[in-house]
Amino acid sequence: METKEDQDIKRIMMEKDEIDLSYIINKINRLFTYIGRGLVNFKLFIFRNTKLISLISLMGVLVGYFAFENTKPYYTSSMTLVLADFRNQFVEDHLNKISLLVKDDNYEALSERLKIPIEEAQQIKKMSFSNLDEARISEDSVLTGSPFRIELMLYNKGLFDDMEESITEYLESNRYFSKQKRIRQRELEGLIGKYKQDIASIDSVKIAVANLRGPANGFVYGEPLDPTNLYKESVNMYQQQAHLESELERLENVQVVVGFAPQSKPAWPILPIFLAAGALAGFIIALIVAQMFDSKKKIKV
Repeated sequence: METKEDQDIKRIMMEKDEIDLSYIINKINRLFTYIGRGLVNFKLFIFRNTKLISLISLMGVLVGYFAFENTKPYYTSSMTLVLADFRNQFVEDHLNKISLLVKDDNYEALSERLKIPIEEAQQIKKMSFSNLDEARISEDSVLTGSPFRIELMLYNKGLFDDMEESITEYLESNRYFSKQKRIRQRELEGLIGKYKQDIASIDSVKIAVANLRGPANGFVYGEPLDPTNLYKESVNMYQQQAHLESELERLENVQVVVGFAPQSKPAWPILPIFLAAGALAGFIIALIVAQMFDSKKKIKV
């Protein structure tokens, strides 16, 4: 059973909560009233200075258009490459050197590395690259043979095809990559030559078997000879030879999966953004100027 003292405490607490709640509601009402009055005053301010604000905002739009016309456009495209069994870090180091040359405007060195005219090197605005599978491996793992993307920004949209070839050849001409390619090429050529010799030997045996007189099966080194097995072995070896020849044709350390796409519109500048930025800047300046005029009028009065 509650005592009178407990009841008095509850009553005081309820009255306190009601006071706190009414205080908060009053503050919120005052805030909305203040905002409403501010909006009304702002509308009146705009109405009084409509001509001035419109004129300066229009000048801002014109300045934005002038800035757009005098901004050098550039085009952006990307290509995807896939590596042979090399660590991606090796390719990253080489591409990073090119990126630094572009950043430092070292067009002579850039022209020498990519084997392009210096005029074309000057058309490169920026180059960046990223590994496509980097997020799929753990931090302590080594990324090997993974595809990566190169993003290129050019002032001349007609140079993407030339840049694709130049960047690929730059990576292929690496001394380490070239050495590994030559080793693998000699290995494949040797295996293909061996398969050709073996196939020629089997073909000669097939001819000899076909010319045998008497029983259907002959003997080689005292072993029975089945022509069916000879044909099967010949087909199998020919398939292996064809596989190696196709691998030899594709023997590249860097292969282009998706090349640079032709661009018709620049990535920058964008006219609506320049116009909107000019209009916004003009509007803000117009408000400041109009406020200054209003303040002078009040002082004179």
